[in-house]
Amino acid sequence: MRDTRFADAVVTESIRLIEEHGPLDDAQALRGAIAAGGSREQQVVQRAHLLGRRLELQARWQRARALAPLVLLGMASAIVLAGLALAGSVVDAQDRRINVMAALAALLGLHALTLALWLVALALPFASFGSALGRLWLELTARLTLGRGAEPAALLRAVLRLLERARLLPWLLGLASHAIWALSFAVVLAVLLFALAFRSYTLSWETTILGPEVFVAWVQGLGAAPAWLGFPVPDAATVRAPVADAAGQRQWALWLVGCVAVYGLLPRLACLLLCGVLWRARRDALAPDFAEPYYRRLFARLDALAPATVVDADGRHAARHPPQPRGAGETSDTLAVIGFELPPEIDWPPQPLPGAASIVRRIAGSAAERQGVLDELARTRPRTVVLACHAASSPDRGTERFVRDLLPHCGECRIWLAGQPAPTEAQAARWRDWLQAADLQAVPCGTDWPGAVQGWT
Repeated sequence: MRDTRFADAVVTESIRLIEEHGPLDDAQALRGAIAAGGSREQQVVQRAHLLGRRLELQARWQRARALAPLVLLGMASAIVLAGLALAGSVVDAQDRRINVMAALAALLGLHALTLALWLVALALPFASFGSALGRLWLELTARLTLGRGAEPAALLRAVLRLLERARLLPWLLGLASHAIWALSFAVVLAVLLFALAFRSYTLSWETTILGPEVFVAWVQGLGAAPAWLGFPVPDAATVRAPVADAAGQRQWALWLVGCVAVYGLLPRLACLLLCGVLWRARRDALAPDFAEPYYRRLFARLDALAPATVVDADGRHAARHPPQPRGAGETSDTLAVIGFELPPEIDWPPQPLPGAASIVRRIAGSAAERQGVLDELARTRPRTVVLACHAASSPDRGTERFVRDLLPHCGECRIWLAGQPAPTEAQAARWRDWLQAADLQAVPCGTDWPGAVQGWT
């Protein structure tokens, strides 16, 4: 659903994760969602919005959105200070002598390692490393803004799931990580240029086991890319010289600055731009997966509660789809026994009545009575509903409608046929044939009361 904003998607997915541990009381939210209208997806989002306001999910999300840039700025400041210290250790060397190769390794080593890990993580989606600074930023933002508890944990998990589903997680984390690195290199380059412009340093290389030709090859190879931007490359004679002259020192200094700019700053800026472009291109995909069973069950509940619309006066040719009952993890361990349009001569409630029967109702079938029972079932969400019907009566559209309405609110529905005298097998067969014709064959039907409440005490 492309018009779903990221905040709505996060709240909707958070409600789904929260309801993994038990259903929420959503009777009022469902009615509000239906009243708001729109597609089923929009109604699900509206339901989550109403539930999220009750759980303060929107307030937590807005606080995180507002403070996330400040957390990133704080991390960037810390990295900049580290960059200043690193640059200072290079330009404040003892006797103002700088080992250019050691300085280059110090300035680019960790950067090259983290960049390589990020690229490997892109190639291997299952890899958990890469964008370490980005993950740290996300964790710090969650800890500082969301707080502790089930709701904050659900919000963080929802963000990660949505980003992973849209294949945006490495790009968002990379966006934060590359921004910090780019700022750090900008500060390092500024410090290097300032120090080398206003103080005199002697730049050279040192070794114990390597020969001059090795450094000649390294300098020429590393200087090839900076040379495209106009940075000078020391020639072989300058590299071999124990101490270069003034012109050679200038070449060494600009070569070092060029390598830091080309191999440090520019790759981070390019990756930052790539992450930003992909974020803008894919952010419309940040939406819940409405094909999941959880959302399908919500669609069925919304359909069941929606006002009836007559599209065919006869109705025999209308396509009917049985609503899906709730899963095992979405119901309470309770039993509901409901008498539907029973004649006065039938005693109520049936005996023996299991102690787990927390809802025992007898309704005549009026719209107000039906809605009252449905609202109570929506709040309680019993694992089993036993619907007592008069065996001698003919099942009609009202009975079918009520069965369809209550199925999304329970784990299973059983029909018990009551009557005085005792119902006959022919009457039971007529009800079963009717259930088959109404595409409700999954609802068991019988005349035995102990069998109807089997498994309950």
